Amino acid sequence: MNSKATISCSCGCMFQVGFQTSYADIPPVCPQCGLTMDQKSWEALRSTLASLSDFNYHILKWNSEFGEPKMLVPTITACTLED
Repeated sequence: MNSKATISCSCGCMFQVGFQTSYADIPPVCPQCGLTMDQKSWEALRSTLASLSDFNYHILKWNSEFGEPKMLVPTITACTLED
């Protein structure tokens, strides 16, 4: 499972980062304004993406091994309130 996050930068740019395609120790950089995400925030986001990947992996495994329902989570949407 390739978990991805859509990031909304303060400049208005929206871009995606992927769990498998990103470097663990390098936070994402906005392609429009060049701002870099804080390292602690990046570590927290990577942990969240890893948890989602692990969840889907285990759903597939339990489905094939124990016949449990295959109910994957392809996306999670978090709504934020505007200021």
